[in-house]
Amino acid sequence: MTRDRPSRRTVHSDRYAGPHPAAPLPSPRTAAVLAALPVLTVAVASFPVATAFALTLFAGLVAGAALHRRYPDVVDRRLPVAGADPAAAGDDRRSRSSR
Repeated sequence: MTRDRPSRRTVHSDRYAGPHPAAPLPSPRTAAVLAALPVLTVAVASFPVATAFALTLFAGLVAGAALHRRYPDVVDRRLPVAGADPAAAGDDRRSRSSR
């Protein structure tokens, strides 16, 4: 009786072989990002305070965007625009005192 396919134990791919010569190259954008990673690593290691500030700013922007998405009119209610109509700005104190 003959086997239809070779044994899995005898077929090995070469783990140290590079990409196939006919394989497509990465896009220029991908190559640029990969080339920028060492520069970014050195910049982060060189300026820890600036990195911490940038990460804090980014986290604040993300949290602010999430809060604004959940409560879109909270800024208008808490910080009314000077000279605007108090009822339109949501300031109930002025509109109640005039009654």
